[in-house]
Amino acid sequence: MRKLSILFVLFAIFLVGNNNDIFAQSGQELVDICNMVAGEDVTYLKDFQIKLDAAKPGEEPPMSRHSILLSKNTEYLFTICNSKDFQGEAIFKLYDNNRLVTTNYIIATGKYYPKVSFKCSTTGVYHMFVEFREGKQGLAVALLSFVRKL
Repeated sequence: MRKLSILFVLFAIFLVGNNNDIFAQSGQELVDICNMVAGEDVTYLKDFQIKLDAAKPGEEPPMSRHSILLSKNTEYLFTICNSKDFQGEAIFKLYDNNRLVTTNYIIATGKYYPKVSFKCSTTGVYHMFVEFREGKQGLAVALLSFVRKL
């Protein structure tokens, strides 16, 4: 009986001590949300969970980089979902070598898109960069989905 009481007290301390994170949105929840945003007409391939700290004054914003292999004559969809628990809004950029091939943020217009379609014309390794607008702290998921063969 004494062991049961000690176990109960430890469990209660654990719950009380961790109540700050109970309502936080997890990376897996963002993946699930992104899957719904991407739609039912695409096939999930891979997700990238990105969490970055805020940029320090005078420094470049932190950036996440991922290399992905994409196939020729294939249309892909990149869906970007931001956590409501952070101010940062993810800016997604896809490069073929040093050439920007698509992004979800158009600087000239200030338009932000949660989904970006990409028609791949060359099989190879592409480089995906994600940073948060204005160097703010953020948590986001970039979801890669297959749309169709061209």
